Order: sequence, then C-alpha cells, then structure tokens
Amino acid sequence: MKRIYGVGAGVLALVPMASQAASAVKETGALEDIVVTAQRRSENLQDVPISISAFSGETLEKLNAKGASDYLVATPNVSFTEDKQSGSRGLTVSIRGVNNLVTGENAFVNSVGVYLDEFSIASVPNGVANPFMPDMERVEVLRGPQGTLFGRNALGGALNLSTRDPNARDEGSVTVGGEAYSSWGHAENFTGTWNFPVSDTFKMRAVVSYEDSTGMVHNINPKGNGADHIWLNARVKTLWTPSADTRVTFSFLEGVDKQGADETVPSGVNDLDTIDTFGYQPGKAFDPGTGFWPNNQSRFSADLTQKNEDTTTIMVLNVAHKLSSNLTWKTIVGSIKTDNSRFFDNDLVGNLDLLTRANHYTGNSRSIETRLESSDEKSNWVVGAMYAQDTQDQDNNVAVASNPTGSLVRDGTEFGFLPPFPDGLGLSKNVKHFRVGSFAAFFDKTTHWTPKFETFYGARYTKDSIDRFYQGYGIHPTTGFQDGAYVFFQSFVNFPRTAAVGGANFDDVTPRFGLRYKFNDDTSVYATISRGYKAGGLSMGNSATGAPLAGPFRKETLWNYEAGFKSEFMDHKVRLNADVFYMKWTDLQMEAFRFLVPGDLSTNFEQTINIPSADAKGAEIEMTARATEHFTVGASIGYLDTKILENQTCTVGALDPDCVDGHKLSTITGGYKVDLVGLPIPNSPKITASAYGEFRVPMGANSAWVRGEYQHRDSQYSDIEGITNRQTRGPSPNAGLTRYVPADEFPYKVPAFDVFNLRGGYDWEKMSMAVYVLNVADEHYYTGTYQKFGLSGMRLRPHPRTIGANFTFRF
Repeated sequence: MKRIYGVGAGVLALVPMASQAASAVKETGALEDIVVTAQRRSENLQDVPISISAFSGETLEKLNAKGASDYLVATPNVSFTEDKQSGSRGLTVSIRGVNNLVTGENAFVNSVGVYLDEFSIASVPNGVANPFMPDMERVEVLRGPQGTLFGRNALGGALNLSTRDPNARDEGSVTVGGEAYSSWGHAENFTGTWNFPVSDTFKMRAVVSYEDSTGMVHNINPKGNGADHIWLNARVKTLWTPSADTRVTFSFLEGVDKQGADETVPSGVNDLDTIDTFGYQPGKAFDPGTGFWPNNQSRFSADLTQKNEDTTTIMVLNVAHKLSSNLTWKTIVGSIKTDNSRFFDNDLVGNLDLLTRANHYTGNSRSIETRLESSDEKSNWVVGAMYAQDTQDQDNNVAVASNPTGSLVRDGTEFGFLPPFPDGLGLSKNVKHFRVGSFAAFFDKTTHWTPKFETFYGARYTKDSIDRFYQGYGIHPTTGFQDGAYVFFQSFVNFPRTAAVGGANFDDVTPRFGLRYKFNDDTSVYATISRGYKAGGLSMGNSATGAPLAGPFRKETLWNYEAGFKSEFMDHKVRLNADVFYMKWTDLQMEAFRFLVPGDLSTNFEQTINIPSADAKGAEIEMTARATEHFTVGASIGYLDTKILENQTCTVGALDPDCVDGHKLSTITGGYKVDLVGLPIPNSPKITASAYGEFRVPMGANSAWVRGEYQHRDSQYSDIEGITNRQTRGPSPNAGLTRYVPADEFPYKVPAFDVFNLRGGYDWEKMSMAVYVLNVADEHYYTGTYQKFGLSGMRLRPHPRTIGANFTFRF
C-alpha cells in the first residue's frame, strides 16, 4: 500500500514510498500525492474543493516544530500572535482575518477550530490549544468557514491534527537536541518514541518529549526569577482491530508546561489601561534599567517570583465499524481538561513592587459525535450528530503588592502611585464561570454526476445554551483601627458585590454548497459558498453603584464565497493551487476593555460589542515543484483586505452625542469614543508569503540535504486599541491625560517582518543529524501587542537568531 504524506505551503515531505509506488516516483520525479480528511473522509488534496495547506509528520520533524506557529508561518493568509499571557506557548490564530477579537486572555467560544484525531480541543482557557508536534501523521490548515463539518468553533477555518497510528512493527527512535539564542540563553530537549505490537489485533505507540530552557530573555533584578521553562509532554495511542470490519483507537495525552516570567521585553509605550489606572501623564514609560525595544531584545526587570503553569489532559476514543462495503459507522468520544495558573509582577518595574496579578483558570470540554459515512462511485455522504459541553472557571486578582507607596523619579519629578493599602488587597478581583452546552446535527453529500462534474451540498444545525456567572469584589474600609491606632488605608478589605448571573440560547444553520469540474485528471476548478457561526453571550461586570451588569451580545455569522483551481502538470512535477474569496460578516464580535468608574480597577468591564457589518476579500496561491530529481522548491502567497463597513446604527440629530454619520461610536479604555467604520480587522496582514528550496544528494544508501526558507508577514494591529490608536492620542475623557505614541504607531502597528532560515542534515539508515539557523539575519520582530499593562510599557516577545542541532537514533 502506498504511504502518503503532505506537501504544504512552502514545505515538502521527502519520504520513501512503499514498493512500486516508490520506484515510480523515483523514476519519474513526480510529486507525491497528499491525502487529507478535510471532508471527514480520506481524499487526495487535489480532489477537495477547499483551500488547504497540509504538512506531513516528516515535514514537521524537519522543521523542528514545537507548536502551531512553526507551520502556520508557512501558510498563506494565516496570522498568529504568541503573547497571550499564559506562557511562551500561548497562541492566538487568525485565518483570513477571522480570530478572537478580545482584550482579555481568552475567548470562551473560539473562532478557529482545532481538532486532534477528530475531537475538538478548541475550548481552552489559555487562548488556542497548542499541542506539541512530535510523531504526528499530518496537520491540515483549512481556510474559510468549516461550519458544516466542523461546527461552531470553525467560523474562520480549522486546524485538523492527526497523530500517528500504531503499526505492526517493534520500532522506535530517540532524538536529543539543543539550541542557543543570540539574545540570551539556551535550551536542551529530548524526544522518544516506541511502537510495539502487543498482539496481532492490539498495538501501542508512545511518545514523550522534554525541554529544559533558560528562556531567551533574562531578569536583571536579582530578587526575581527568570523566564526559564520545563515542558514535559507524553502521548500513548492504542489500536485495536477485533475484526476486519472494526477499528478502535484510543489516545491519551498529558502535557505539563512550567515557566517562570514571560519571555518579553518592555516597549517604552504605555497603553490606555496603565495610564487610566495610575493616573499620570507620561512621556515615555519608565525605564526599569533595561532600555526599550528595539535596543533591548533580552532584558526585563521584576522583583517577584513569577510563574506560568499549564497542565493539559486529553483523551480521545475513536470507533469505526464497516456495516457494509460502502457504509461505515463512526463514533468519537473525547475530553480535554486544562489548568492554567499565573502569577505576575504587574507593575513591570523592578524594586517598585506596586501590583501583582494572579490568575487561575480551569477548563473542561467533552463531546460525543456519531455519524454514518457512505462512499460509492456515484456519491459520498455523511450524516451525524454531536453533543458537547464546555466549562471554564476563572479566578482573577490584580492586588496590592508589598510596597504600594513606592515612587519613581524622572526628570526631577517624583511619581507616587498608590495609597498605603494593605498587602494583598484586590484592586481588580473577580470570579467568572462559563458554561456552554451544544447540540448539532449535520449532513453533507457529494454527487458525481459524470466523471468530470460533481456537486456538493450540506448543512449543520447547531443549538448552543450559554450560562455565565460573574462575582466581582469591591473595596471598603473597616473601622480604621488596628492595635488601637487609626490607620485608615491599612483597614481596607475586599467585599463581594452582588453577582451577575445570566444565560442565553443561540442557534443557527451553517450550509455549504458548490460544484467542481475536472478538465482532466490533473486540473479542476471549483466554486463554493459556505457559512460560519459563533454563538453570542453576555458581557458581565458591576456598575458604578456595584449593581450587577449583564450586557448581551449577538451571535456572529459569516458568509464565504470562494472559487479556485487545483492543478498538476509537467508529469506531476509541478503542483499549483489558487483561490479567490470574498467574506461578509454580520454582527462581528469585538471586545473593548474599559473602567465603568475612571481609575477604579474593580469596575473593569470587558464588553463585547457587535459590529453589524465587515468584509474581507483576498486570494491565495500555493506552488510546489520538483525542479530536478534532487531539488524541490515551493512558495505561497496570500493577499487579504479587511474592512469594518458599519458600526451600530443610530439616528443623527436624536440628541445622541455618540451618533456620527448614522453610526454609533464605541467606548473603550479611558472613556474614548472611537469610530470603527473603515478600519481594518485586527490580526489581518495584507500580504503573507513563504518560500523554500531543498536540495537532497544521495550518497549510496545515505543522503545529505540542505534547505533554505523565507517567511514574510505584513504589518497588522492586534486589537481594538491598536486599530484606533490614532483616535486616542488626545486627552482622555476620564482624567484628561494624554499618552505618548510615536508617529509610526509603535508598538500598536506590528511591523512587517522578513525572516530567513537555513537547515541541513545527513541521514543514515538508522541515524540522522540536523542543524539549523533560524532568523539568520537576526531580524527584530514581534507578532502582537496583547501583553499591555505595566509602567515600563507594553511587552513584546523577541525572536532572536537561534542556532540548534539534533541527533536521532532509530531502532
């Protein structure tokens, strides 16, 4: 049987193929076929009317992939940020501009689906699920709404991850490696795999990975800890085939990520939240002795022991039984449990010790899906149902640290910040609970009318039940006496405010339909229309009087209109796929952070607003070519143009000061009123591109290879504060304070970057060695500005030049 792996955007899997297929490829120089499961069945990539980039397990190993960002950077019209305040693996993904537009740490219902062995792992409390990548079979990046087959979390697309199945061979491998960073620090890692057949019908495969790193930035303050981390991940997968018609797999994954401080450095530009909280009018932010970006790429200052600890447990049971030669019944049962604990030096100036921040998030998601799949010469269809339940608990506390009366001196002026509150008093303390129960039924069919022409259509009905709880804590003094002395500020304590409790129900139908025409066996065109859906919810907090608030926001929907072609030519030595698309949002969800009482952190309110209308148009091209028998090249490019078309409507002249040209202004941090119409959607770079070239030289039974890579991302903004930064440079309505922002919009406008990587290696029959240099030119770039609060300015994650090597032994 032919063994098939993927060729993705700018990546290639060079692996031997079994028996006659391998010989044929060697003789003709043709590219290998790619099999994907984007339509819930195994198909050649060229036969699937969806825009997809696929990456094989061998390619991921060659890229030394540790997480999603390592392959997403080679995918057109996909962007990501790596600074979600939950450790270095925290991630936010944007596909064609569709992403979680939040100002907090996470969105409860995600906009991009993440599936591991057909089970959704998208609902996690630390951004986007980002499992480790060793021993993977394949990763597929599906662009555009996938609501019919993948559900409510696939508004913008989906990451479809498949782990390797156990096989009948007793085999394994051990990989050891290490890397050093041009900025600071180093890391060492180990990965081991073992495949062992227990019997003819039961097989097991295990993989464990470990990394120990000093981090790529260091703390100049001896009182605090560094950004070192330890990552330990293990996975066991079993395969049971009790009969020729029945197949049962079970996967168990456990990941423990322990990190100290964030791997970030200060920008020197304060965000609106910091200015609103501390009530001072800055020029540049306070330098903690490290300097600012870009001159500082490796230093931060903190005097507390910080931590980011994440634990993830995933279990997936997949049962497939053939009822007949054409009909298969499948059931997938899964659960994911996550725990995220964070302690942070929130003032970001060493030896000041004003504020701390503690977060403890737990999440549970479990689902069961059952479906029937049929396949014959005339049609393919699938029908099924799914039930899922997701819960999240959050405990947040921005608290007074040990030196609230600390002050800073700059240019001869002393800045004091807080009254002498007691250590540990919560200035912004709350508890949140989220729950969503989701039921869905779906159907999808492809009809082959002729050998050249087919149509497809399907729909999913989804019903979501949302429940929310918000418990905020206020501050008030007690008697004011301690040990017989009157100490007014030291007597302040937290008290629970009236909790906000609420729920809402949402439902939607997400269809897809289209057609595909084959000009010949190697060239086809397709056109498709699809719809995506994301449930609405409730924004919660406490008013100025302490009364509970629960502001509803509507569901978000998206129509996608797409046409493309897929082709291979020159005896299958060149593969060229391209598409164009137009997307139209209704009630796009965007979160704005503000204080309901200026300067009072306890009244913070993360309010999700609905943007009535927005759109995106763009195109994607991917090419892979085997230029010679030993030289392969590939490239991809994406173009994306997004725009907010309409804000909430209002009536001009109706005595509404927030009504401008028939649409309503939005309120964000600092009390600023901003006009969103005409602005781009955050996390939507216009041009994304990648390219590579790989040369492999056979040396008898061995081979040597060298590979060069290029990656480009245009500039972008991270959130609503970023896209409106030009409108918020004057005095704030709350306190009349004006903040400093450079003319080039730094750091809100995330700069474009161009990165070059070099890799090479030598493969023996039982061993292989690889070396790599990432970011050869030591480009100073960052991917987002989510990490904002702090007196030294928004924090940015550097990407220093990295030199590494690994050695693999197979047995």
